[in-house]
Amino acid sequence: MKSDNFKSWMAVMTAIVTVLGATAACLASTAVSSAGDADFAGLDASIRAQKAEIINTIYAYEHYRAFTDYVRYDELGYTMYDPNADAETDARNAATQKEVWGVASGIQAFFFSPRYTVVAGQYDLEQELQEAFAEDAQNEDLNSEIYFVESDKYRNQSSFLTATMILLAVSFWFFTLAQATEKGIKYVWAALGIMVGLAGIGGILYGRFFL
Repeated sequence: MKSDNFKSWMAVMTAIVTVLGATAACLASTAVSSAGDADFAGLDASIRAQKAEIINTIYAYEHYRAFTDYVRYDELGYTMYDPNADAETDARNAATQKEVWGVASGIQAFFFSPRYTVVAGQYDLEQELQEAFAEDAQNEDLNSEIYFVESDKYRNQSSFLTATMILLAVSFWFFTLAQATEKGIKYVWAALGIMVGLAGIGGILYGRFFL
């Protein structure tokens, strides 16, 4: 009768570790799925960030080219002045100068922002690129790093839970061995099964809530 009770308890313990193993497998599978979702979100954000960077670079260099045209016309206007010119030539030069500076003024007004010309004759291309990217980041998610960090966390969780499944499988093996053994060593197998099973339970809790 005592032997039958022991085997019944071992059967119960075997069923428990089987359920725990299935739980660990389910949690590991969920973690892998979450890691895949995080990877997808990270790639999506990375693609959007690269797209924004490319578009912003194209626009910024268009503005920079307009700025160089502005500088050229502005400098050309100054060359129109000749202190030694006669009245007719001076009037003609003044008209040309006005026209050239008008073109320069139009370029400055419509084709680039004067606020990026912090130093005369120089255009702060990097500042424009940074501000454009910051504005894009306010309108959509461009930070891929947080998703890849999250993906790594879920993969570590899955690996840990998979290792926990192995512990529970070992516990299952000890309980099965104890159930099949008639000698006193069966209590050793049972004790080992309980210890390893408890370690497996701890592994599930740690992997689920602390990783």
